[in-house]
Amino acid sequence: MIYSWKTIVKHGLPLLTLCILIEIFAGQILQSNQQQLFLIPVFLISIPVINAVAGNIGSILGARLASGLHLGLIELSVNDKNMQKNVITSLLIGLITYTILAILIYYIAYIGNITMNVGVTAFVSIILGTGIILILIISLISVLTAFLSFKRGLDPDDMVAPVVTTVGDTLGIIFLFVIIGVVGV
Repeated sequence: MIYSWKTIVKHGLPLLTLCILIEIFAGQILQSNQQQLFLIPVFLISIPVINAVAGNIGSILGARLASGLHLGLIELSVNDKNMQKNVITSLLIGLITYTILAILIYYIAYIGNITMNVGVTAFVSIILGTGIILILIISLISVLTAFLSFKRGLDPDDMVAPVVTTVGDTLGIIFLFVIIGVVGV
């Protein structure tokens, strides 16, 4: 039975333990770059938003794929049209969400008198660049995790969310610093 608590714990605990270790690594990356973030505090308040959007969109995509796989509406194939539509929708939602959030964060920080040291165009470019790269990778991870777990007889509902949120948190921090460097802020 796939929904017994023992099966869920047996399959989920090793994955969650690995995710915890990866999150600790992500925290260390953030800790080692804190001086850079303190120079431009608007990015410090952006990190939770960047990570949350990616994790949420990736988890929603994973849940939709898991439901589709369980119901037989999605096949284990990258050529499956329903899977492709779900991925494209996730990418569009991510693009729109990151654009709106970047603008909102910038102007809320401005109204709140938070030191920015960055113009609106550079800020939106950094957040949008980070978000687009992150959503592309999170969508890929979501599809791979859902397909691999389903193929191995594991419930994708138990596997996708921890994987995409952990990967999203870690890569969100890394990509933010990379894009800040590329833009030259």
